[in-house]
Amino acid sequence: MSLPLTWTLSQIQALLAGDLESWGNTSPATPSTLAQFESAGALDLAVLPRRASPLQIRACRAGVVVGDHRQAQDWRTGQKLTGASGWFLRVEDSGWALWQILDGPCRIPDNPDWLSIDEIVDRFGAQARTAMVHRNAMVGKNTWIGPGAVLHAGVRVGECCRVGEGTVLGAPGFGMLEKAGRLWPLPHWAGVTVESDVWLGPQCQVSAGLLEPTFVGQGVRLDAQVQVGHNAHIGAGSVMAGQSGLAGSVVLGEGCLVGGQAGIAEHVVLGDGCQVAAKSGVTRSWPCGTRLAGFPAIALGVWKRTIRTDRMSRNA
Repeated sequence: MSLPLTWTLSQIQALLAGDLESWGNTSPATPSTLAQFESAGALDLAVLPRRASPLQIRACRAGVVVGDHRQAQDWRTGQKLTGASGWFLRVEDSGWALWQILDGPCRIPDNPDWLSIDEIVDRFGAQARTAMVHRNAMVGKNTWIGPGAVLHAGVRVGECCRVGEGTVLGAPGFGMLEKAGRLWPLPHWAGVTVESDVWLGPQCQVSAGLLEPTFVGQGVRLDAQVQVGHNAHIGAGSVMAGQSGLAGSVVLGEGCLVGGQAGIAEHVVLGDGCQVAAKSGVTRSWPCGTRLAGFPAIALGVWKRTIRTDRMSRNA
């Protein structure tokens, strides 16, 4: 999924007050969607985040790339090495440019169109009387929705799921941008995708994605009060115990286990089958099958030896 653009490139250039340059034999571009820079194609516009490395910038294949003056040089190098053609829109601050595009050409008009109580009871049963379901949310067959649950616009829930009491799906993600001494919330329009046979316990929160939906894979089980940040991806069959949480853009592989009150920092990738002990704090990525414990989390075997050595030294 990408966000549709409703403005022409010249209109976007005027909005951002940037300098436009082209490389190669290319005609004037009219991007149709705003996409993540890692996966963007020739018909997309992509904004380079501040964290993008030179190698990532050179590999970006978007038809129109928005970035700052430093990033422009890496983009030119990539175009030269690959022989690709494209457009680059130079701006002073790429993060602020992203906010302007999301709040302008990609802005989704406010639509407070929620199902009525009678419609909710008719579709989901009497227990869902106090739930709120937006008319633009999609819910599959045989999905149970608990009292007080909230499904915002852009939420997609598959068949045979359980959305627990007070659980919120698709609320804006907690992404901020600092500008002129103020923190500006980034608009999160991409929603949430929940595949089939997913159980979400009471009072869970799954935030909406920025450019791609936050994703919860088939057969996932979330205990009560689990927090899933914007753009996170939870692989099929994973289980998260109560009061655990994923920060934004975390990738949790298939069949992972996360203990209670454990936390995983932003942009961390855990491979399939990883296990995280309760109250651990994971601050970097780990390969498939790793068992983790402690803060900052390390391999479980190393953590146990460290604890044993510490106890022995204190008892000596």
